[in-house]
Amino acid sequence: MAVHTPFTVSFKRNYRFVSFETAMNSPSPALQKRAAVGLMAACLVLLLHFSGWTFDLSGPSDVAALKAHVSYLASPELTGRGVDTPGIKLARDYIAREFSRYGLEPGGDGGSFLQSFELTTGVTVKEPTALALDSGKPLALNQDWAPIGLSASGTIGGELVFAGYGITTKDYPYDDYAGIDAKGKIVVVLRYEPPPKDDKSPFRKAPQYSNYATLRAKADNASAHGALGLILVDAAPRPGARELVSTRNSYARGDNKVVALQVKGAVLEPWLKAQGFSLAEAKQAIDRDEKPASKVLSGVSVTATVTLAQQRQQAENVIAVLPGADPKLKNEAIVIGAHYDHLGYGYFGTRDASTEGQIHHGADDNASGTAVLMQVAQQMAKMAPKPARTIVFAAFSGEELELLGSRHYVNFPTVRLSATKAMLNMDMVGRLRDDKMTVFGTRSGRELSAMVLAEAALRGLQVTESDGVGRSDHMSFYNRKIPALHFFTGSHPDYHRPSDTAGKINIDGMARVASLVAAVAQRLADHREGYQFVSLPSRPPTTEGESSSGYGAYLGSIPDFAETGTGVKLAGVTAGSPAELAGLREGDVIVEFANSKVTDLEELAKLLGSKKPGEEVSVVVQRDGAAISLKVTLRSRG
Repeated sequence: MAVHTPFTVSFKRNYRFVSFETAMNSPSPALQKRAAVGLMAACLVLLLHFSGWTFDLSGPSDVAALKAHVSYLASPELTGRGVDTPGIKLARDYIAREFSRYGLEPGGDGGSFLQSFELTTGVTVKEPTALALDSGKPLALNQDWAPIGLSASGTIGGELVFAGYGITTKDYPYDDYAGIDAKGKIVVVLRYEPPPKDDKSPFRKAPQYSNYATLRAKADNASAHGALGLILVDAAPRPGARELVSTRNSYARGDNKVVALQVKGAVLEPWLKAQGFSLAEAKQAIDRDEKPASKVLSGVSVTATVTLAQQRQQAENVIAVLPGADPKLKNEAIVIGAHYDHLGYGYFGTRDASTEGQIHHGADDNASGTAVLMQVAQQMAKMAPKPARTIVFAAFSGEELELLGSRHYVNFPTVRLSATKAMLNMDMVGRLRDDKMTVFGTRSGRELSAMVLAEAALRGLQVTESDGVGRSDHMSFYNRKIPALHFFTGSHPDYHRPSDTAGKINIDGMARVASLVAAVAQRLADHREGYQFVSLPSRPPTTEGESSSGYGAYLGSIPDFAETGTGVKLAGVTAGSPAELAGLREGDVIVEFANSKVTDLEELAKLLGSKKPGEEVSVVVQRDGAAISLKVTLRSRG
């Protein structure tokens, strides 16, 4: 009778044990020995196959290191890591020291870890800057009034026109400029927008206003109607709200054509009342009926001079390199990145204007991603053998100012972009809840989805795959047709507020994310063929920040954030989208949308947000030096 001998081999795959058990017929010790050797060889093959899956960064030392990184980067000493604060240099030097300590090679300028570039952090008010009502005494700057950061510099003087909320809609019966001539005059406009009368209204309830309520929209509309200047006033400020918008916080890139300023309602209202006009009463009438109440204020004039200067300064990405081990593949690279800048004192980007001047710690955004980047770098530097491809570790600055650091990197890469096979980005990975997280871009490269889901499952993580690209530094790489993954554990009420502190970070969750990122990175580095880029499929985005305000019409264009000229240059269009069906393509520059000029991405978003699904609109693009007009039928965002 044959003897059945159970033979079990177990090995650790991360922190789960996988066992193989077989029953070997062994009529003789020699045959049993040969079978055992064969099975052990097969297991060795499996071990080699799974060698990229062995990362477990959830041990006590890893957790302690992650906690130390976040605690330091989000500490008061680092002043919120704003690009214009002392803390950004402390963070920069800390990351560079860590990369050096891990034994990584410098990947920045001149054999250093630093890659320098210039950026604009905002504007400052210069002399002469003054405002006088009629020919009276000048008002107190920053007390009674202040320039708006997107203002043009210059001197204006002239008659006032009250233009309601300063809004003109294209496909809805509301136009604050109807029946008045604003050409050569200064318009007084109310902040925000009228409350919506019904579901058909393009306006939104506070505080989730539509694009019509933005400062840029109001300034551009005033310019389109020939106004010389714009005076913004909050006729009914909310309790505790800051009535004057920060000049620094209201800076916006683009073609600023009008002199724009703001005056406190407590200053403007009594002065206008003496001239026979009440802002409060006009606002009540508009809000009640959702009908304009515009009026030329005959004989009422102001003179104003605004002088603004852009603040330019140097910033640095921190770049380190782990050379690949394969003689051929070492010339190719995988980039792993995270931005290390945040909002500083909240003078730009804060979600709560009343907190301007307070340190915005940015523990989750993005001390968490930076900490994961450093921990992954340390562990991959210890690997034996090293990954086949070269790994570039990039801590980006200027992300909060429109991805400036990553945009600079793709223009001046450490490893040429044609040899960069994938990019992994971590932004806000410190609030893992219920084992759930989102990974953007899993369909930007063939086989990425299956690989990410498999590695996540090994770590007990439930991954939601977003069909959208998401908005962070990985977008700069995606726009260059490089497969890009973005790891994200979800938004929360502390986003862009001082309350985003280290004590709220789920360090154990971060360790699991770090394990996932490291495993995915190694598999990408060792994959012999690479992962072919795939344009993301056209599907209405479902994540916060991907949809526009207004009716929710969908175009499907992918902007090239590296371009800063007039119009919106396209890095591509999503497959099957209205943009693709209409004939838009990579390299096109949108200069007109629905018979309105497009100066920048914000203007395009505003125009798109005013449209309904199903509408046909004209789009004019510049292509190869020629203007081409196309018809686009917009679609619903779902």
